[in-house]
Amino acid sequence: MENASVSCIICGSSKRSTLLSVDGWTVMRCDRCGFGFLDPRPSSEEIARLYRSAYFTERYDGGLDTGSALFTKRISGESHRVRFIRRLVRKGMLLDIGCGYGYFLYACRQAGFSVQGLDVSDWAAGYARDTLGIDVTVSNVSAGVFKPESFDVISMWHSLEHMTDPHRALRAASLWLKPSGVLVVDVPNHSGTDARRIGKEWDGWSIPYHFWHFTPETLIRLLEVHGFRVVRRKTYHSDWVKKKLSRTMVLKPVARLIAKMFSGTSIAVAAAKR
Repeated sequence: MENASVSCIICGSSKRSTLLSVDGWTVMRCDRCGFGFLDPRPSSEEIARLYRSAYFTERYDGGLDTGSALFTKRISGESHRVRFIRRLVRKGMLLDIGCGYGYFLYACRQAGFSVQGLDVSDWAAGYARDTLGIDVTVSNVSAGVFKPESFDVISMWHSLEHMTDPHRALRAASLWLKPSGVLVVDVPNHSGTDARRIGKEWDGWSIPYHFWHFTPETLIRLLEVHGFRVVRRKTYHSDWVKKKLSRTMVLKPVARLIAKMFSGTSIAVAAAKR
């Protein structure tokens, strides 16, 4: 294990308190801005073990056969993300950081984008390349991986919270984006209804895989530090509220509508370079 930095990476405050502890790991909360962070974090050797091939096979069991119904379901499940991006950018070169098996990139290619992936896993990248025909670079996020101003869109769907250095990742993204480019970041929302109601069992904690735990305010503040201006924001509705209401309400669509009034499990933000 490695100790986290003394100061909050968002606001610089050293004042913090314990948010929760799970299986020997502790998530601290910055008393000034509300940002959460794992302390201590896994060592480099532990991280390598965490992201072995089993990480992907255990989470995405099935759906690798492109002729299967489950594969089709996984691709259609990416449609809301594609729609989120197409409201701002209709075509161009798109990079997905933390692309995994490449399902999202496959859906984007179907929607008319040229696509590129980046991931730390040889296993997942091999599937994306060999089975889906998607170009994936295996590397950590660092400035020299791609040429400056190469992409119209860069997406990070539930990947920023996994990165050892979010500042380095966002500096690289800013460098790789074209002047008119858009960055899309989606992370779990630890200030939402789901995290508060479900507690330690909330999927968004995902300890020790998630090093950083955002609120909408801390995510936006981090993006602004790196010269981004938020142009679209979405907080997903509460799955916990929807499930609770669906058990008691005859009309499930009404339950879904009410659930949208409560902040849910994740935050999606689109940001442009200033």
